[in-house]
Amino acid sequence: MAMMRKRDAACVAFILGMALAAVPAGAETVYRWTDARGVVHFSDVPPQGTHSQAETLPDAPAPIVQSPPEAAAVEAPAPPVAPASGEDTAASGPADVVLTDQRADPVGPATKSFHGKVKNKGGVEARDVFIALVVTDPVQGDECLRKEIDVTPSTLAPGAEGTFEAEFENPCFHGDTSNDLRAAWR
Repeated sequence: MAMMRKRDAACVAFILGMALAAVPAGAETVYRWTDARGVVHFSDVPPQGTHSQAETLPDAPAPIVQSPPEAAAVEAPAPPVAPASGEDTAASGPADVVLTDQRADPVGPATKSFHGKVKNKGGVEARDVFIALVVTDPVQGDECLRKEIDVTPSTLAPGAEGTFEAEFENPCFHGDTSNDLRAAWR
């Protein structure tokens, strides 16, 4: 009996946690009530009808969003640079370089060519722009190649575009691979 109460308490705690996590940011109040069948409900809207008294729960904390350490180290924003006169200043915020086109074409049995385009959609220039390439064997899940591909030009003003192209020979290209290309800058 005591074991069942602990399990029931754990289930209620889990449901409460999930309900609080599902509450949209900015919601101010969460209501908890039990219906006539003994089912516990959570909502940001108070119950309608003849339900038992609803309990008001404290505000749920805002979710904490963290970027992976690897991405944070690679994509540290460049310091702000004032736009030159006559330059398009519609974009704002830090540098934001994105891939606009990418291809990976087999060249030989163990060789692939990677090429494409990038664009700085941010409000300041991005310096030392490159493409971070990670190739993974989808069967084993093992990383078999990690390289940086230079972008030309390597400095992109807001709204500017660049291109990249490189060819690599590696034994992992003998079979299927998963290619992850990401724009990065220092």
